Amino acid sequence: MDKLTHIKSLLDTIRLSEGSKFECDENSILEEYSLIKENKSNLIIKILSIFGGFLATLAFIGFILIAGLYNSEYGLLIVGLAFIIAAIWLNKIYHKLVIDTLSVSVYIIGIALLAFGLLEMNIDENLIAILITFIAIGSLCIMQNFILSFISILAISGSFLFLIVSNELYLLIYLYITIYTLAVMYIFLNEVKILSSSSKKISRLYNPIRIGSVISLLLGLILSSKKFWTPISQDYSWLASIVMILVTLYTISIILQIYDIKSIRNKTYIYALSIFILISTIFSPSITGAIIIILLSFLVNYKTGIIIGLISIIYFISQYYYDLNFTLLTKSIILLISGVLFLLFYLFSIKNK
Repeated sequence: MDKLTHIKSLLDTIRLSEGSKFECDENSILEEYSLIKENKSNLIIKILSIFGGFLATLAFIGFILIAGLYNSEYGLLIVGLAFIIAAIWLNKIYHKLVIDTLSVSVYIIGIALLAFGLLEMNIDENLIAILITFIAIGSLCIMQNFILSFISILAISGSFLFLIVSNELYLLIYLYITIYTLAVMYIFLNEVKILSSSSKKISRLYNPIRIGSVISLLLGLILSSKKFWTPISQDYSWLASIVMILVTLYTISIILQIYDIKSIRNKTYIYALSIFILISTIFSPSITGAIIIILLSFLVNYKTGIIIGLISIIYFISQYYYDLNFTLLTKSIILLISGVLFLLFYLFSIKNK
């Protein structure tokens, strides 16, 4: 039985159990699902579409530089706005993957040309970043296409990070991480509520907002973990870590409820082991952030998030290990103990499923 037939059968079952009081727009539900199924593509295709958009942007910018078209500030500005409008129009009229790929290139090129045009007009960089943020927010309100919505979300978070770095307000990176951690937690834990919302726009934006918020959080974590990118002080990293540790423990408590673990002894072991692991990462919020992504993705069975989280935690642990000002022997011991703790946590969770 395919999913479309299964949906029809499920609606019939609900209709029989609820009686005449149950009402739904079955045609709209089936039409919406058919549209999603028709345009559904796997993660690799979506990544290639986005990557192709960036390559097309670089190629087009290179063409502008070679042709000397950058000398006209108003020309860049007008063409950039035209490209942004064209990308939004294409996505409102057509719903095909090929059009999505084309519109990604047009949208990114439009944003790039608009930014270059404003820079050539000596407009303040902060104002340009704020303008791009408002354009991205406006785009989200108008269109609910996955790829373009995802790009818009990254444009918003990228603008925030640009404002932080360009104004040398490096400590605000920890505030950025804290806000996005709370946002990711809210989005994941309210999945059913958001998807069942009466507003079609909100439900359609859920998937791009979910993956976009995860990637945005990772961008902040990467920026905070790379000392040679930003001269950020690690003295205040524990402020973000405390919030992230609380979020992690709260997520663990929900998982324990779902798996119906009621034994006080088992709960004590789990919380004690979790706190011990989390306390050891208090000066490396990037590791805690990766753990949060893994736990939240596991909670809602979001496979893409689990993969992203696993890759991230391997990277952040390696980076943290590399940056430690200890001897090679001490680093090896720390890495060995960390590995044993994670294995114990895994074995204990498997045992109590």
